[in-house]
Amino acid sequence: MSRILLTWELGLNLGHLTRLLPLAQHLKAQGHTVLVATRDIQAASRVLGPARIAFMQAPHLAQGIPLAHRPSGYADILLSQGWSSPAVLHALTHAWLNLFRLYNPERLILDYSPTVSLAARIANLPTALVGNGFELPPATDPLPHFPGFSWATAAKAANSETLAITHANAVLNAFSGRPLTALRDLMAGQHRFLATFPELDHYGERAEARYIGPLLGTLQAPRVDWPAGEGPKIFVCLRPDTNHVRTLLAALTEVKGRIICVATGFTREALEPFRKEHIHYYAGLVDLSTLTDADLCITYGAEGTLLRFLLAGVPQLISPWHVETYMVGRRIEALRLGRMLADPPSPQSLVELVNSMCSTEEYRSSAQAFAHRHRDERNTEQAILEMTRTIDPTARSNPEGDRSAGPPVASDPPPSKRNSHATP
Repeated sequence: MSRILLTWELGLNLGHLTRLLPLAQHLKAQGHTVLVATRDIQAASRVLGPARIAFMQAPHLAQGIPLAHRPSGYADILLSQGWSSPAVLHALTHAWLNLFRLYNPERLILDYSPTVSLAARIANLPTALVGNGFELPPATDPLPHFPGFSWATAAKAANSETLAITHANAVLNAFSGRPLTALRDLMAGQHRFLATFPELDHYGERAEARYIGPLLGTLQAPRVDWPAGEGPKIFVCLRPDTNHVRTLLAALTEVKGRIICVATGFTREALEPFRKEHIHYYAGLVDLSTLTDADLCITYGAEGTLLRFLLAGVPQLISPWHVETYMVGRRIEALRLGRMLADPPSPQSLVELVNSMCSTEEYRSSAQAFAHRHRDERNTEQAILEMTRTIDPTARSNPEGDRSAGPPVASDPPPSKRNSHATP
């Protein structure tokens, strides 16, 4: 059996951990020694702790480095996370190499962990990459610019990539590692698993990609019931830095329906003006398994929550707060699965939009068709088996020991500074 290190370096939401959870559970059940290096140890305590998965703090830049410009591509994300400074990147890479020496892993599984890829290149460790379309962009040279933003051009993205490569090669040279000719070199020769559906890929469907579908791990969370009364059922997941958040909260007070709102990170005082009998607020995770009969799901683009409701045929209303969620919002709109709030709405116009989305069949029909298309596709356990058999051809199935499937939950930690994405 192998010693396997799973890592989460960039990004803020629990979706990274709920993606790694069923994989770590399966590998542990197979007899492998498993450790998760996680960006957020408080979140890991809630997600990995109950499953008895060992974890530790991952090296990462606690405070992002501000960019002088809006991000045009993946390289700009790297620059904001330490790659704009050779000294900072050297320190981060050194920290990961020290972790490798301490744990002595034989294999790496990386979730949104580009600096770990750099360290793995130095240590010559085999890796597998897992993530959504944004976190694993098409492996072109250079990597593509973010589509659909006026300021994001191919030239700007290429310039940022040149700078990132220059700094990365300085670090690689210091550790006698093989230089990069392009950022895609960090992905070349590695297994890449896109844990999403092709039509929801941020860059559009790719012919060469390996899509395994979403990995939706099981979290322990309380079961809740819809408020009493009549009208449509609306599930809401917001954080204090969600775009138009006060307008959204104000509009919900005027909507004639039954609303459950997961509002993690809000103080009681902040929510006081928006309390109504038809709205139940929750500060933490809730079990979603009895809530997928909702008529509408409103989020800031939280991937795990969005996917769970889409797979139940529930339309989406998204208020994005960074480039990644704008990109997924555009995919949702293109597929007629819901709407995105790009421009600041008035409370009244938002009330009208919510009422319309709950009462008309257009988005509901598209969402139900989406759910129907994917009803027979492989589930999380099957996706995990495909991954582990690819990574380790000697892996065996373990239907008795692997219990990764189970009731879904809304998964969002307390908000922190936006240190992995820039807001458009």
